Amino acid sequence: MDILTQSIPVAIGLGAADMIPSQPGAIIGPIAWLFGHIINFIFTGISSIGAVNALGFSIIIITLIVRGALVPSQLKMQQNTRKTQMVKPEMDKIRAKYGNSKDPELRRKMAAEIQALNQKHGINMLASCLPLLVTMPVFIALFAVFGRAFYFIPGIGEVYTNLSQALIDLGPTYAREYLVGIVGPYVNTNNFDFSGANGAFDFANYADLNRALHVMRPESWDAIFASLSGAELATIQYYYDAKMSVQSFFGLDLVTSSGWGWPGILIPILSVLTMAYSSWQMSKLNPATDPQTKMMQRIMLFVFPLLFGYFTIIAASGVGLYWVAGNLFLIAQNLIVFKFFPHKIDPTSAKEKK
Repeated sequence: MDILTQSIPVAIGLGAADMIPSQPGAIIGPIAWLFGHIINFIFTGISSIGAVNALGFSIIIITLIVRGALVPSQLKMQQNTRKTQMVKPEMDKIRAKYGNSKDPELRRKMAAEIQALNQKHGINMLASCLPLLVTMPVFIALFAVFGRAFYFIPGIGEVYTNLSQALIDLGPTYAREYLVGIVGPYVNTNNFDFSGANGAFDFANYADLNRALHVMRPESWDAIFASLSGAELATIQYYYDAKMSVQSFFGLDLVTSSGWGWPGILIPILSVLTMAYSSWQMSKLNPATDPQTKMMQRIMLFVFPLLFGYFTIIAASGVGLYWVAGNLFLIAQNLIVFKFFPHKIDPTSAKEKK
């Protein structure tokens, strides 16, 4: 085997994130399939009019759809937060009345009074959870979609299949002498095969190759290009360029992890900044009046942005783009609502105008 291909695994320092991903489970799988086909529908429509960066614009559009659908529940959540702050003095009186008693009957009476107080002021705590219950499965589903974009987005899958078939057409000799050494390190098994027997990774099967091409680093592609020449090199380069074109957004590869390099690191940076600003904006527009809520706002301001920033580093850039676009949507929504429709959040503002 060529010394170039032998050195690939060591040179690129493969980690777990570079290995071929497993299929999502029974819960996330159907959601990922649904969002993959929705993205593909939008992606196909944008591509049909000749627009470049179609995948990135598709992600932004689906973000607007999801966030737009959540506007009523988001407003309800913020209104619940405001009402909870307003009734806190009454809530504290009820808790002080019963103290720390462990008597089941007294605890039941306290819970009944708190429930009655919430009903009186129209506070529904379950409504506060709805945006999170919707956005998190979508976030996880998109994590799965872009972890195997060629599988869930047919428009991308077609481009991958063309490239895989072009590599297969180079013949079994090329596969044995070069492709195994270059692609092999990305496969979660040493069970390679050229016949597809016993479930082995088959270098003559485009479906298997698609899985590996999805995670291959630029260094590995450089090794493939270096092993070819003439018309063969031109063919593979053509299909590779098509692959990069279909999955890029202004130079950012949307189906590979953002990582720490340039320009991928822009996504985690924007994720941290936009989420931190959104949290700060909420704390200023809807200031806390008790220590517990203030502590929660501090966590939202400092901890959550860093946590999701880390997620966007290890996730495909397409997931990070969705998160950043969603944060920007929420920032714009808050600016508009608090400026022009404050009564949607604070019921006292409507009374003050009368």
